[in-house]
Amino acid sequence: MPTPSDAILRSNRPAIGRCGLAPVFLPLHHPAAFNGRPPEPLGFSMRKFFKSMAVCVLSGIVAGGAGGQTLRPFVSGLHKPVDFVADPTDDARFYVVEQSGRVRVVENAELLSEPFFEVDRSNFNAEGWEQGLLGMALDPNFAENKRFYLNFTGKTGATHIVRLVAENAHRADAVSQTLILTFAQPWANHNGGSLRFGPDGMLWIGTGDGGAANDPQGNGQNLGTLLGKMLRIDVSGQPVEGKAYAVPKDNPFVGKEGARPEIWAYGLRNPWRYEFDSQGRLWIADVGQNRYEEIHLQPSDSKGGENYGWKVMEGFGEFRPGGDRARDPKRLSPQEHAQRGFVAPVHAYRHDPDGSITGGYFYEGRGVPAMKERYIFAEFQRGRIWSFKLENGEPTDLADHTEMWSTALEGKSPLQRISSFGRDNAGELYVLDVRDGRIWKMVE
Repeated sequence: MPTPSDAILRSNRPAIGRCGLAPVFLPLHHPAAFNGRPPEPLGFSMRKFFKSMAVCVLSGIVAGGAGGQTLRPFVSGLHKPVDFVADPTDDARFYVVEQSGRVRVVENAELLSEPFFEVDRSNFNAEGWEQGLLGMALDPNFAENKRFYLNFTGKTGATHIVRLVAENAHRADAVSQTLILTFAQPWANHNGGSLRFGPDGMLWIGTGDGGAANDPQGNGQNLGTLLGKMLRIDVSGQPVEGKAYAVPKDNPFVGKEGARPEIWAYGLRNPWRYEFDSQGRLWIADVGQNRYEEIHLQPSDSKGGENYGWKVMEGFGEFRPGGDRARDPKRLSPQEHAQRGFVAPVHAYRHDPDGSITGGYFYEGRGVPAMKERYIFAEFQRGRIWSFKLENGEPTDLADHTEMWSTALEGKSPLQRISSFGRDNAGELYVLDVRDGRIWKMVE
């Protein structure tokens, strides 16, 4: 998951918005943004500022462009919630993953006292900020087979993907636990953690690059390792000899010498939340190093093999260690990315003052019409929430919802707050607060 070490926050600097994805400085209106101190000199002329603002207004990309929504308290009392899964058999039931090692049941907006599942503490490690129980996915046939999958870090720090069976709606059968996949993690951070079934029925596993900083082992571009990748495996087909899963025959690197066949795409640093929408597109939020956080959009007709660039690229330019703005790389177009063999992000934002990204959802519910067909995401350190629409493959109407939703958040500091989003069976969205252990529902 995102971590404060992924970015150095400078909360006494103005926030950065984007106009057509070009950086534009937008003033913060909340005094807490400056920690009670006046902002530093902006370092650019007011003429350029007003020119930039004019472009934004003409483009319709201004903060709060999608109004008419807020957050409503849904449930509290959780310990480090990081994932939220709706039960397809009951619209009022949800499973919430606690990073500390339990899966809890929320039913009719009430947190049940007994956990659905608790990890075996003899093979579990949650000592690192990004370690622990990180993700959950229900089998596409959960209503019939009661199978579900978890992603956690074991005692040595290795990633473990396991399958279990539910005894009933409120209790899992711990004895049913079966190891599906495990691989070593050289450092405690960048474990990825998400699990999602795609519309193809395959299990998609996003993995981090192994941790530390600047991908010291070069895992992102190495097809011989599972680190820094999007994996795609078949957990319902006939397993490959020596494994507990099958490899889909149409995975792009099947039969390629030196490449792991489980790999679907590569060049990721630490994908923290990715989701499929009803069109079959995959939205991937990838945590950056010190310059840019990025969002990738895989089309529904993808054949796999995408190289998202890390650590050759970061954001829209070449990767450069450090975060000094004076050394920011030239912005490259999607065509220039493609010429180099990479897929450009659909959106990216700059660190300083904003931090690590938390991926969300392309909203397709009916409860908040103003947010219809907008991709909603957040940043982890300061709790900022944005959304944008997509037109002809380009993000437009970027809106900042942070101030609008701050009243619901009771004015508390959003530091280290938004760990994940959730979606119910009707497509309505929820926001997970890892620090306070609460979940909020987006409403009109």
